[in-house]
Parts: sequence; C-alpha cells; structure tokens
Amino acid sequence: MAERELVSVIESESPSTSSVPSSPRSAQRTAALALVLATFFWGSGFTWAKMGGEAVHRAAGLPDGSGFGPIFILAWRFTLAGVAWLVMFPAARRGWTWRSAARSGLIGGLLGFAIIVQHLGLDLTSEAVSAFLTSLTILFVPILMTVVLRKPPRPVLWLGVGVATAGVWLMTGATPAGFGRGEAMGLACSFAFGVYILVVNAIVPREVPWRITAGQFIVAGAMCFAACAFTPHGAANLRPAAMARILATPAVWQNVVLLAIFPTIAAFGLLTHFQPRLDATRAALIYLVEPIVAAAYAAVTVHHGLGWRAIEGAALILVANVMVELLSSRAARATPPIVMD
Repeated sequence: MAERELVSVIESESPSTSSVPSSPRSAQRTAALALVLATFFWGSGFTWAKMGGEAVHRAAGLPDGSGFGPIFILAWRFTLAGVAWLVMFPAARRGWTWRSAARSGLIGGLLGFAIIVQHLGLDLTSEAVSAFLTSLTILFVPILMTVVLRKPPRPVLWLGVGVATAGVWLMTGATPAGFGRGEAMGLACSFAFGVYILVVNAIVPREVPWRITAGQFIVAGAMCFAACAFTPHGAANLRPAAMARILATPAVWQNVVLLAIFPTIAAFGLLTHFQPRLDATRAALIYLVEPIVAAAYAAVTVHHGLGWRAIEGAALILVANVMVELLSSRAARATPPIVMD
C-alpha cells in the first residue's frame, strides 16, 4: 500500500510531457558540472565520516564497528546543516505550508532511510559489497523510470549505465559470497536512493529549493537521532551530558563541521538546485564519480592505495560519463531547431 502511494506521488508531481528535461543544453551542462562538484564533496566526506565515527567510539568507550558512531555523526551532520541553512538563507524560512512540510518530509525521509540502512548494512557485509550494492542506484533509476513512470531513458543513457555498472564492479572488486541481511540492506539503500532521485526531480521544480533543502536536512537528522537510540548503548550516549562529552572531542566536532559544510550544505544544496534540470538516469550516472573521488582522497590523505583493477573500473565510470555527454551533445547539434511561423 505504501509503495503504491509513493508511486502515485511521483506520477502526480512529475511533468507529464517527457522524461528528458526541457532545459537548454547550456543549462544542462552547467547542472552536470554542478553535480560533478557535489561528488567531490561527497567523496571527501567518506574519510571524514570514518574518522569521526571512530572518534565517537573512543569518546564513548564503544568498540570499533559499533553502529552508534557513524549514525551519531550523521545525526549531528544533518541537524547542524539544517540549522545553518535556515540561518544563512531567509528564503528557506518563508512561505512554509503543510504541503511544503509534507514534501520536505518525503524527501528527507527517503534520504534518512537510505543513509541509515547503508551504514547499518556496512557492519554486516564487506565494504566492497556494500559499495557495489549501493551503486546499483544506477540500475534502479532507469528501471523505475521505465516500469513505473513509463518514461524510459534515452538509449545513450542505457549504454552509459551498462559501461558504468561494469566499472563499479571492477572498482569495488565485489563478489558477494552469499545474500544475507547486510546485502539486503545494501540493495534497500540503493533502491531508496533511486526513489529519492526521482522524487527530487518530481517535487523540487514545483517548490522553493531553499525550503526543501532545509526541510530534508532536519528530517534526516531527526531520523538519525532516533536510529541512534536503537543501537547498542545508544540511548545512554544520547543523554545531554554524554553527548556533550563526545562532542567536546576535537576529532568528533571537527569532522562533524567538515561534513556539515561540504558533503551536506554544499553537495546537497547543489543536488536540490541543479539535479531537476537533468534526466534522473543522467544524474545517477554522474553520482558514480563519488566513489572515485572517495578512493583518490583516501589514497592521498590516509595512504590507502588503489590497485590496477580499481583504476580500470574508475576509468570505465569516467568513460561512461564522457561518452554520454559527447553523444548527447552530438545529438543535440544534429536536431534541427524549431522554426516558429
């Protein structure tokens, strides 16, 4: 029942004309570059999140691998970003209606669910398998567009999806030995992110992006705090005195601030404002640059090197994006302009 209601929301909010945005080609190119920049912020955030989660565990006396640290970092990251966004942008504080609140709740709920499931699943499977399954968003988006919305992506995007999926498999080196709860959570995360991308494209053009961005941050932060309470020793560490002690640790608050500014305020701000100008599959394809940035940033800062197979996979992902961009540009130039009498 909930799935049918969600599908009806996407269909009712989506423009009925075409799955391909009607924005000028130059606007789409600007949007693509903005989303590439967002992937740089997200990619850098993986190292900060890992360091921050480990610092939380040390401050709280929890073992590494506990689910509390990563979700605690997420909770403060999104809450701080939401408050900062409301303070910085007056447009985010004006014009709120029940409809705006519901739309923000839907987008923020999908985001919060995806990231919580992603981090909990990571404890139950390998990093490589988790990364691969999460990246399957690139398959869920075009499938959902085709089967549910009856708006299949252009053939060139399907070609890019195939090449990029092969690249993700090579880069992660993921070969699941079985299918358990961790793998199921990875798939649930990628599906939720796929729906999130479609819902953003459907809702944001009918709303004020400033409001939607603030609302999704607050909702995602609240969901993460609620999830913290269900982790081992989570309720005890959510007490004010315990949180104050944890947040007073420099390695915690410094990484929270970095995560709030760059992968959250900057990256999701770019996503909310620019993603609706692009086909949802094209956006999902661009987001696959994120693991490349994450691996490169980790190699530079904490000296986690990349093997040749991972480099080949990263190259395939970049080739897929460049190929789609070049073929789309060629098709746009070959299309004769419409002359109005």
